[in-house]
Formats: sequence, structure tokens, C-alpha cells
Amino acid sequence: MTQPPVTDVTAILDAAGDIIMNDGYAAVTLASIASRCGTTLDEVAEMFPTANDAMVAMLNREFQGMYGLIVQNIDRDPRGGLLSRMYTYILSAVYERPLAKTLFVIDREALNSIMRNSHSFAYTPTIGIRGELIEALQAAGMVRDDVDARTVSSVLSACSAGLALTAPHDDLGIIIEGLATLLSRGVDTDVVDTSPGKAVFFDWATKLTVPREDD
Repeated sequence: MTQPPVTDVTAILDAAGDIIMNDGYAAVTLASIASRCGTTLDEVAEMFPTANDAMVAMLNREFQGMYGLIVQNIDRDPRGGLLSRMYTYILSAVYERPLAKTLFVIDREALNSIMRNSHSFAYTPTIGIRGELIEALQAAGMVRDDVDARTVSSVLSACSAGLALTAPHDDLGIIIEGLATLLSRGVDTDVVDTSPGKAVFFDWATKLTVPREDD
């Protein structure tokens, strides 16, 4: 007798994400994942001993996908090495991906819960523009020398938080474009070649995938 195909990891992670988006973090159990996949509890448990193991893997995959999209957009944009363009693509990656939007905007407690219950997280789940990234862009000639990197980082964090608190937005594209325009006028340098800034971002994004020392 032919055995049914074993549910793959992708199906399990898709199911976990679907449950979080539609039913909430508390509804994600091995049993609910198995039901959503149309498979057995034992089959899911063989791959992920706990529901949180599945959610950590799901979050790793989503975060990796987000930054993969951001890097692609930056790479193909002639102005992609400027801070204003990076911020545009980071916000777009969050708000245009349903699971990312749920975790980073709608239900941040779910994101926090997954991280608190994880002892080994392969990615640093951040969508903020940190001061060290801005300083590196300054050194590469992409950000004006008279700009205080830490101040800009704090302002962008406040803008991102406000955007999240007031979501959803029917005119999200206009809002993101407006924020990017303000950054462009107040922070970006007037350069032709932005490839040094792209190199800085690629290096920064790559370091986010390096496991922490205590992992």
C-alpha cells in the first residue's frame, strides 16, 4: 500500500503563519498546525517538537524573505545606496507582506512571545534603521557629515512606531513616499554613484543572519 506523501517543512511553516494571521498567536499549536496541513500530529511533531519551534522557523523564514526582497530592490535601484531609498524598501517589505505586517505591525506581542520562548534565534528581528548603519553610510559618503546618526535613528524609529500605531493606511504609498522625501532632503548626500551605500547595507543585512554568541 502506497504511503501518503510526508508533509514538508514549507507546508508546516505556511500553516503556522496562516494561523497567526487569521486566529492569533494563542491558536498556534501542533494540533492546529497538523489540522491546517491536513496531516497528523505525529508527523508535525517529528519535524518540530513544539509549536514554538515551528513559529521560530517560520519567523526566521519570513525575516530572511523580507531582507531578501529589500536587498533585491536596493540592488536594482540606481539610488538604492541612499538612506531614503533603504527606508522606503524596508517599510514596503513590512507592509506589503501579510505575515510580516501581522508580526511587526498588528500583533507585535506575538513576535515578542516567539522570541521570549526561543533559546536559539538565527536572525535578529529588527526593521529599524540603527545608528551604526547610518554612521557606516556617513563614512561611505551617502549621509551628510553634519547629521547626527543616533538622532536620525531615533526619529525614524518614532516614525515607524507611529505608522504602525495608525495602521492600516489606505494611502500608505503616499505616506512612505513623503517620509522618504523628507529623508532625501535632510539626510542624503548629492552623489551620482550610490554603490558604496549598497555595499554598506549588504554587509549590515548579512551580519543580521549571523547567530548570536550564546546560540
